[in-house]
Amino acid sequence: MEMSRLTILFERAMDKTITPEEHDELLAYFADPKNKKLTEKLFASAWKRFNPDHPVFTQEQGSAMLARLSETIQTEERSSAGTRFWPVLWYRAAVAASILLVVSVASYFIFFKVPDDSDGMTLAQAVTQAGIAPGNDRAVITLGDGRTITLDESGVGLLAEEAGIHINKLAEGEISYESSSKSATEIEAVTYNTIQIPKGGQYRLVLPDGTKVHLNSASTLRYPTRFTGMSREVELTGEAYFEVTQRLSENGGPATAPSKIPFIVKTASQQVEVLGTVFNINAYHEQQTKTTLVEGSVRVVTNTAEAVRLQPGEVATCTAGQTGLVVEKADLDGDLAWHNGYFIFNDENIRSIMERVARWYDVEVAYVGKMDDKRFGGIFQRSKSITQLLENFRTTGLVDFKITERRITVMAK
Repeated sequence: MEMSRLTILFERAMDKTITPEEHDELLAYFADPKNKKLTEKLFASAWKRFNPDHPVFTQEQGSAMLARLSETIQTEERSSAGTRFWPVLWYRAAVAASILLVVSVASYFIFFKVPDDSDGMTLAQAVTQAGIAPGNDRAVITLGDGRTITLDESGVGLLAEEAGIHINKLAEGEISYESSSKSATEIEAVTYNTIQIPKGGQYRLVLPDGTKVHLNSASTLRYPTRFTGMSREVELTGEAYFEVTQRLSENGGPATAPSKIPFIVKTASQQVEVLGTVFNINAYHEQQTKTTLVEGSVRVVTNTAEAVRLQPGEVATCTAGQTGLVVEKADLDGDLAWHNGYFIFNDENIRSIMERVARWYDVEVAYVGKMDDKRFGGIFQRSKSITQLLENFRTTGLVDFKITERRITVMAK
């Protein structure tokens, strides 16, 4: 009885006579694993009836339709949690859209994904089995005396006291530093802490001078528990978003006005000098470091003493083996996407995309086949399952994926 009903509903969906109530009923049948073989048979039959030599619309019509869809999606998703995706190869997407004749048919690919392995598991099932989840607040602090504190396992309140400094975990999950003593001995004692963010993690902290730092996955920041002298220096590997507070020297007299104490971020290839500003540094690779300025002014100095001063909305790129810093208009949305909870890809190669994905979801990635021409664009929420992202890439017909434990193999098609 159920098999006959499923067939009837499917045919009604194909000829667009299905009612909203029947549409919901059909989706329920799709979601039932015992109907999988019949559903696949129905789709195979529908595919044979489709003639790919005669597209439903031209390339120009397809591009216009996708543009309208993008506008609609952007409007609707400002108020809803979801995933937006625009393949770079518009014509291929247009042909794919002509194949998905009705929403009911497209819904099949949500419930019954194309198997990615010989055991018949869908991507969603493989992701669940491997325990692959979006990243969250995870970090480890190493104190000056060598003690370590796993922050995601620690409660709110005082974590440690070191050299006259209280290290606290706030209710919002941030780490903050504040003085616990004013003795001369303790004021002179300066120790260094290191916060390490693993793959699949992120963390926020407030440095002793009030500067706020948001650290991305696989990043490390080394900093003093108290800033002294005429500079404030920290060392970064990975990526971080800084909101630097201004700080004045305390030795100004009647004839000498207090001077501003610079904040300096050192990476493997450069250092960034600021006074009070907002900026992002991406220093995952020794081969290339990007500094994006949001507010204020910064001076970027390379290890070879080349220097530039950035204005808001500019990005400086330092590339190993190349002379000089390249300064250009920044893609603020793209450069700050991780800080705002998104992935944004703009005609980006799949290897570059998966590098970022691997850090956030804490997975390994391997490749089979040529990937040089596999480029994609889209916007994805980092809080969502990796399944959504992979399925959207798969629908372009350019790549496929296989998941074995926490290893994702990208296969060219």
